[in-house]
Amino acid sequence: MIRAAILAALLAAPVPALAQVVIAPPASTANTATKSEVQAAQAAAESAAAAAAAAQAAIPVPASSVPGMEMVGGAAGSTNTYRRGDAVQPRISRTVTGTTGSAGTAAVTWPAMAAVPKLVVTPYVTAAETQVPTCYPVTGTVTTTGATIKCFRTQTLLGLGLIPFTVAPAGVQFDVLALPGS
Repeated sequence: MIRAAILAALLAAPVPALAQVVIAPPASTANTATKSEVQAAQAAAESAAAAAAAAQAAIPVPASSVPGMEMVGGAAGSTNTYRRGDAVQPRISRTVTGTTGSAGTAAVTWPAMAAVPKLVVTPYVTAAETQVPTCYPVTGTVTTTGATIKCFRTQTLLGLGLIPFTVAPAGVQFDVLALPGS
């Protein structure tokens, strides 16, 4: 009989729930977006990102190469770079100073040029000069890296005026300007 009483007590006791379903109160939709609103916001964000990328691409970057040489007529650039403040443009001309030796000649050199240059030779003139020397490059000696210069001074003969007699003076200082052909 004890068994029957225990069994009756168990059957009469409330059974605990194995699973309970909880229903939450309805959420407020005041701050939620619809699917179409979310898609529109994503499209706007993608458009803004594309516009920012296009603007960034238009900003020039520092050049990583030597600036180009000068040229007759110039040329419009097409790269999206800028010249750095410490960049140095290659020089198209060369200058050098020389002094003639005992034969009235002097060899001068300069950094290599792309082609054989045209030369302008200018002698220095002092206040003591009575006849200004004339200096020329020696024919056949002009190269892309140098030339031989010869200077002449016209002589006078007993006050009769200039005559085609010339001498090659030593110690004449001169400048050479080497220019590329045009």
